[in-house]
Amino acid sequence: MALHDRRTLEGVYSVRQSARFIMNYRYAEERMMRMMAGWIALTPQLPVKIEMARQVYECALHADALGKRLAELRSQAQISRPPNEAFVGFMNEIEDQEQWEQTIERMVGIFRVLKPHLIAHYSSHVTAANPIYEPPTLRILAHLVDDEKRHVERGLVLLDDLLDSPEAHRRAARWQGRLEELLAAAGGVTGFEAEDPDAPKLGRS
Repeated sequence: MALHDRRTLEGVYSVRQSARFIMNYRYAEERMMRMMAGWIALTPQLPVKIEMARQVYECALHADALGKRLAELRSQAQISRPPNEAFVGFMNEIEDQEQWEQTIERMVGIFRVLKPHLIAHYSSHVTAANPIYEPPTLRILAHLVDDEKRHVERGLVLLDDLLDSPEAHRRAARWQGRLEELLAAAGGVTGFEAEDPDAPKLGRS
């Protein structure tokens, strides 16, 4: 007996839903690019500066690719849109760690919380989207997943070098817990609210 494929030619997500999610993803990538660019001058550790600079460039490429895809989905190109104000607040909380001695907080926000969350959502979108209807979206998101996984791997190595005491580990854990609470309250990068209440939603990280 053949398995029933619940996907239509249009895919699990409509064109409008897919465009909305891509605007949300672009917002996260663009904000991440801007915050890391601003942190470079505030970060004393040279290896961290260099890695941030590399990732700023790649986040800019991600935002550009997502923005171009919007035009193909009958939306205005290069638009970024947060899902809600709570997610904006979550991003603000990450970005506001601007003191010279707050490299640990900056690294935790990006590499333990935000990027792993984006990897989970991009992966869920790739799994759910129709491979016949949306191959350009799948190619973009699959590339982003590969890049973000590499970013996290490099970032965690650098963060581990900074966690050189029990207090540093406790500090990182406290900040991670705070950010994860804010992220959950915001509903994640897409807000978990589809325009159609019956439409499928991306899973949590």
